[in-house]
Amino acid sequence: MSDILRAEKQEPSRRAVASAVAWALPTIAIAVSAPAQASSGVPPQPPGLNGWISFTMPDDSASVYRVEGRPGQSHQYGIYGLWVTNTTSTSVITDTRIVLHYLPGPSSWSSSTSSAWSDLKQIGTHDFPEGRHESYEMTYLRTIVPTEGVTNLVSDMVFAGEVSLDGNAPSLYVDRYVTVDGVELAFRRKYRTNVYTPLNSNTPPNASSTSRERRAFAGADEELGSNAAPV
Repeated sequence: MSDILRAEKQEPSRRAVASAVAWALPTIAIAVSAPAQASSGVPPQPPGLNGWISFTMPDDSASVYRVEGRPGQSHQYGIYGLWVTNTTSTSVITDTRIVLHYLPGPSSWSSSTSSAWSDLKQIGTHDFPEGRHESYEMTYLRTIVPTEGVTNLVSDMVFAGEVSLDGNAPSLYVDRYVTVDGVELAFRRKYRTNVYTPLNSNTPPNASSTSRERRAFAGADEELGSNAAPV
């Protein structure tokens, strides 16, 4: 249970709800779309797991969840990918992992084809206001070689999981973890909302507001293309 407690543009699948979730360290809620933007006027971020990946959430009675890294592909707010910010060439970056809490959980997940991420392994359940969610964890398998400013990670994960919704709306919470120089930073975001929860005392309790272009998340009423709404 302690592993669970320690808390992005999609393409429609049938009538899938297409949404994007941004990944940015909460003290400065700014999505740096690529390392090159570190010198483009975006304020520096503390070390943390940042970036964007894609989730597909079905709204059919029976369909498929999808989790995709889409490395290098662009969306309205930047570039898909994962990175750790404010690193140096001597930083020690470890224990990078992502936990997904789904209601309902899929019957199974496809095996990982990633060169850097493990399979999604079920690690238990967690209760949220919507009900009891099934929790799944993927961990980063490669040794991370740090670089000055921004350290890029490989984000080539692709997972699919069949699910039967039985007419109910799905629910998803996503937790991000990374340890930099012995300090773990971890926070949770709720899919399709701005709800943010730090998961330890190292992670600041509030996420500041930024402009739409640089926001780490956005309201569901803001469009991201013709068939998508950012989270």
